[in-house]
Amino acid sequence: MTPTTVDQGLRAILSRDPAQPLITYLGPGGERTELSARTFENNVAKAANLLRDDADVRPGSRVALLLPVHWQTAVWLGACAATGCVAWLDGDPADPLSDVSVTGLDRLDAPRAPLALATSLHPFGMPFAAPLPAGLLDAAVEVRAHGDSFTPYAEVPGDSPWIVAGDRAWTQTDALDDAVAVAASVGLAVGGRLLCDVTTARGDAVLAMLAVPLALGGSVVLLADPASDVDAVAARERCTAVLR
Repeated sequence: MTPTTVDQGLRAILSRDPAQPLITYLGPGGERTELSARTFENNVAKAANLLRDDADVRPGSRVALLLPVHWQTAVWLGACAATGCVAWLDGDPADPLSDVSVTGLDRLDAPRAPLALATSLHPFGMPFAAPLPAGLLDAAVEVRAHGDSFTPYAEVPGDSPWIVAGDRAWTQTDALDDAVAVAASVGLAVGGRLLCDVTTARGDAVLAMLAVPLALGGSVVLLADPASDVDAVAARERCTAVLR
C-alpha cells in the first residue's frame, strides 16, 4: 500500500532495514554520497528542528529552496514535510509568504527571507570554507546545534501542502501517488533502486529526489554528471530502472 505521508514512507523503510541505502548522489566532479534511511532521518530531524526552533515555522509556512536536485535538497524536502511546511522550489525569498530561504553556492546574491540559510552543497555536508555575506547563515553550521530526532507538535496529514515547483503543487499524498506513476512509467518495482539522470529528467526529478523511494520502499541514485554513461552507472549502482 502506498504511504499517504512522507513520515509513513520513511517509517516503513526504517522498520525493515534502517541501514538500507535511501539516497545516493553522484556529482559532476565524481563525488559520491550515500545516505542510509537512518542517516537521512537524522539529517531531516536536525533541519526540521532548525526550521521550528529558529524560524518558528507553522504548517503552511513556505521555505524557498534555491537548490539543484541534490541529496541536501532531499533533506530539506523531508524537513518541510516533517514540519508541515511548503517546499517552494526556486521560490522567491523576498515574497512575503517566504519564512525561510536556503540557497546554494551559485545563488548567494539572491534575495533573503527572514531566516536566510546557505549551503555549500559539499558532498559530505561540510560548511563553507570562506565567510558568507552578511545576513546569510551557513546551514551546515546552524543544524549542528539541533537534535537528531524530531517530533511534530501535531501529526502532519497527507493533505498537507508539501511541494511547489513552477506551476505544479503537491500535497504529501499527491506527491507519493504521482511518484508511483513515475515509477510505473519506467518499470520500477516495489523496493527497486532507481537511477535518475537529473541533467535530463527535469520535471520528474522533483519527485525522484524523495517521493519515489519513499512511495516504493526503495532507493534512488541521483546522477548529476552529464558526461557519465547512464547505462554503465545504472549497472554499477545495481539500479533496476532508469529515469532519463
